[in-house]
Amino acid sequence: HSFPTRRSSDLVTWAGLAPEQALERALQAAEPPGALRAAFHATLTSGSAVRRIEFDPYAEPAQRFRVTLSQGSNEELDAVVQGWREEGQADSRLFADDLRVSLGDARVAGAADSMAVSFRHKMSVNDGPIDAEFSARMIGRLQLNPANGYLQTIAYDIERPVKLDNGAVVDQYNQTYQFGYSERWGVSYVMGYDLTARGGKWGMSETRTVHVELTDIAFGFAGDSRQELGSKLSPYDSPALTANLR
Repeated sequence: HSFPTRRSSDLVTWAGLAPEQALERALQAAEPPGALRAAFHATLTSGSAVRRIEFDPYAEPAQRFRVTLSQGSNEELDAVVQGWREEGQADSRLFADDLRVSLGDARVAGAADSMAVSFRHKMSVNDGPIDAEFSARMIGRLQLNPANGYLQTIAYDIERPVKLDNGAVVDQYNQTYQFGYSERWGVSYVMGYDLTARGGKWGMSETRTVHVELTDIAFGFAGDSRQELGSKLSPYDSPALTANLR
């Protein structure tokens, strides 16, 4: 099928599906089997600083998560890497299987060449302690890929400034995920994401950015199906990005 097409009634459809059905199809692909695992490489950059990590869920525990390059000094990158390391199952961040909980009040907009869904983020079991500061102000927007109808991007933005406990005011916060789709495994997965935070104290303002690119992604099933993934794709899982604004 081609994406999208129009019926004689001029209703926008994706692979012959109404927008709500097309969204359901995309969400199902973002909710992989619990035992699905993924080995991957990731490159994290902020300014001139670079970190590279490798994760292999089938390696010996001490060798599953490795930092293979650390270039330049950067507290944000170190905090992101440490958060991933402490997670245990770092491949959980490749999946958006907690997205559905936020879509209860979603607005679906279909057009001849795109389909977008706007929604307000809802707290989930995957959200960390800093998320409470942002959740009430966070608006999400997901875009389906016009070539295949699966997830293409998810972007989160705060709709108004947030004041942190340290007195800093964050007036811009954006986190955008880019997705790919595996025909073989039938799953949508994160290929990369960008974070931008701007704010400060006493009228001063600075901007922090982090770019993450994932490569060499190889899927497989856990030898023990009880090793289920708990998705960590929450829209603000990098508190260091705002904690260092001053």
